[in-house]
Amino acid sequence: MLTDYSKNTKLISLLLSSLIILNYLSMFFFYNKVISAIFAFTYLSLVFIFFLKIHISTIYKLSLIFLAIIAAGTPPIDWDSWAIWLFHAKRIFIEENFFITLNDYANIHNDYPLIVPSFMVSFSNLINGWNLILPKFSIFLLYLPPLIFAEAAFNKKVNLLVLIFTTLNFNVFLFNGYIDGLVAIYFSFSVYLLFKIFFEEKENVIEYIILCCFLTILSVLKNEGFVLVLIILSLLIFKNLFNKKKIIKLNRHILIYLSLIPYILWRFVSTYNGVQTDLFDSANFERIVSYSIFIKTFYIIIQNLFFNINTLLSIILLLLSFYFCKNKRLLNITVYCSLVYILILFTIYTVTPHNLEWHLNTSSDRVLMSLHYLIFLSSLLSFNKILKIN
Repeated sequence: MLTDYSKNTKLISLLLSSLIILNYLSMFFFYNKVISAIFAFTYLSLVFIFFLKIHISTIYKLSLIFLAIIAAGTPPIDWDSWAIWLFHAKRIFIEENFFITLNDYANIHNDYPLIVPSFMVSFSNLINGWNLILPKFSIFLLYLPPLIFAEAAFNKKVNLLVLIFTTLNFNVFLFNGYIDGLVAIYFSFSVYLLFKIFFEEKENVIEYIILCCFLTILSVLKNEGFVLVLIILSLLIFKNLFNKKKIIKLNRHILIYLSLIPYILWRFVSTYNGVQTDLFDSANFERIVSYSIFIKTFYIIIQNLFFNINTLLSIILLLLSFYFCKNKRLLNITVYCSLVYILILFTIYTVTPHNLEWHLNTSSDRVLMSLHYLIFLSSLLSFNKILKIN
């Protein structure tokens, strides 16, 4: 009975993830209002089935409903929410053209992939009208696949801890229409699933396909999502090199690398239309040329990334996990992903074309959520003997 419950719950997570991807791809290749509305209706139907038919923890269920109510009642007043994501979605909805953002109207990150705006548009097509409430609320619905997977994969105590930390770590970013929380949760669960399938070698077809879906979604959430997917996939390459095997095996696991294709397609189309990402198109290398400026830049970045309460608590938690947990493979993977990600962040902030202090103040807390969430999830799961995780 427990096995059936777990399998059915994971299956719903898989179906929801697949619908998100199919909705995006259908708009990418052939925009159709009716088809997108059907995707939105099917997605909502699966969510209702999960809450009504799957016998999950009452506390977990009520917590998700409570968070959904907060998300529905939170207005989109922050810049990225209404000026980037909602505006992109509104343009697609009104023009009935998925690629309308590629006319590069205004400087509002027209290079960003459109999986989230496409999801918003589908819910607007479902009600055949545009408003700010339902499209923004649909962003919260994108959190459900990993949160539903957690309900099936871990025990009740761990589920609640994951849900509590998700709320505390993301805070307002869980409700205000920003995408950074989605990047963090899909990144962290992808790392866990890859570890379980490829490093613990616990083969599970449903979980493998879920991993492929999570990686695909992550790659087209934002540009940094694609970079995080590359970090995750590099784990497999280094694992094969260490074991003296082929770097990329031509077997059923090749499917995992196909998760990069949607982003590559988007980058090709946007580049073809002359839309580039500002960080690469206008990179500023002056901070590297001068030694004194570089040292000052290095200090400013260190101060913003590490001298904050969340990062310090994450480091302490990671050190405690290494001390108490005997099986350190997941923690080692977490350290690798964290260090590579931090190195990339240093590079980006060093060559940013924007004012460095402004760029750090407006983005560092958001990009660090992925780091904090990954460390928490890995540390929590590393105590598997104490918490008796499934």
